[in-house]
Amino acid sequence: MAAIWGRAWRSMASHEGGDDGRSLQPTAGGERGSTSGTNYSTTTTHTTNMSERSLAFHPFTVLPTATVLEENADELGEEERVKKLEHIKSLVVLFCKDNNNSATERWLYELGVNWVLHLSHVSESGRSFISGQLLYLAGSWIEALFEINHYISVCFGGHLGKEKATTDDVGYEFLRFVQATLSKMLPFVDAIVAVRVSGRRGAGEPADEKLRALILVRDALSMASAQIMSSFSSSPCCEGYLSADLLARLDEAIWDTMEEANFSSCSRGTQRSPSIHKGTLSVINCINVLWANYGSVNRIIHDAFLRGEFVPENENVSHLINLTIQMARSLEEMVIRNSQSFPNQSLKFLFLINNFYFILQQLHTHCPLVFPIREHVGKIDSYIHSYIQVSWAPVSECLRNPTPCCFTRRSPLPRFESKFQQTYTVQKLWKVPAPEMRKRLRNAIVEEVIPVFTQFLKDNSNSTPRVTPQEMTKLLSGLFEG
Repeated sequence: MAAIWGRAWRSMASHEGGDDGRSLQPTAGGERGSTSGTNYSTTTTHTTNMSERSLAFHPFTVLPTATVLEENADELGEEERVKKLEHIKSLVVLFCKDNNNSATERWLYELGVNWVLHLSHVSESGRSFISGQLLYLAGSWIEALFEINHYISVCFGGHLGKEKATTDDVGYEFLRFVQATLSKMLPFVDAIVAVRVSGRRGAGEPADEKLRALILVRDALSMASAQIMSSFSSSPCCEGYLSADLLARLDEAIWDTMEEANFSSCSRGTQRSPSIHKGTLSVINCINVLWANYGSVNRIIHDAFLRGEFVPENENVSHLINLTIQMARSLEEMVIRNSQSFPNQSLKFLFLINNFYFILQQLHTHCPLVFPIREHVGKIDSYIHSYIQVSWAPVSECLRNPTPCCFTRRSPLPRFESKFQQTYTVQKLWKVPAPEMRKRLRNAIVEEVIPVFTQFLKDNSNSTPRVTPQEMTKLLSGLFEG
């Protein structure tokens, strides 16, 4: 089971590396069972650009339940179960002799998370260690937590019996050993809560990645707590163990990150490309994470509502739908603000089209019945009209209302062709990522330019164009591929 988790998380981490394709990942050093420190290596992996990576980001990760853990334990052969039991007993014996240090550090090494020992140092050092590999470390940490639960299921939960596990000396010391080990793992919770979100305050982790890590760690801790309490319910050591306060602190951090996603990811700055803004991607990714964890997130928002920190606009729908619409409205305002940085009006309107259409696509999936689709579509239509007017209407205007010439009868055709070529050359590499929007914009340009061109040639049969209307239409069909 733990091996399956390991493969899944390593696969996820390989697809979600930093933008530069480099991430610092812990690698075990020395022989197995060594208590030496963790070595670190910088690995290079292939990554897509931010837009491609974020657009594909839909984290529907499902954690195994306690029942699944027990079933996996039952499936173990007797020989393997005995080996695990003897191994953990040897660690417990060592734990009782060495004042809690080497045994727990050895187990952390075997679990692949001895890097947590570095998080007890200065907080800035901890943030530096986590930077760029938050999801990788969260996955490694959760895998270790489930392996600990697996040991509980295999060695004590249902095999030695609850009474024996809580009265037998080995069972009691095992619980203390687990408690001491987890106490050295819990600083990671503090570390991810303290992670800064990238945006207006400078460098940090993407809001959606922090949000995902917090939710997954919170759910894993909740499950681990239930498993431990179930196996050792009568032990006094269990009181306050993985307490509700810890889960409440994670709930609060999740809520704070939801709020911060509305602001930190929506940083302003000079735009050079009409593509989807990184702030748009980040907020939409956060919304995807929230909807992938609907039940737990809706409960957290309800708690914020009870504290007076969240005010729903529509009491007839869920809190998450209300929050989604509020986040979308803030996002639209951010997109409009960022569009003002474009000195080129054509780029400005194409930027608005790309971002508003992307928002529409994503939110229509989550809440089609309450999201103001008609209003949003109206804005997109208006931006398309404005784009055509500032970009291509001046091209057709060369033929529709040619500049009068008092002394010559020079044809307006060369000016039209020159204006078309100039506009086409500038815009042919601009990017519109959505295929249906690319097609719609191309059709709108064709409808603006080609009929006027065709009519001019009919009215001026002696004119010889450098390109025919059909050839011009073919050129326009290649726009916006990037």
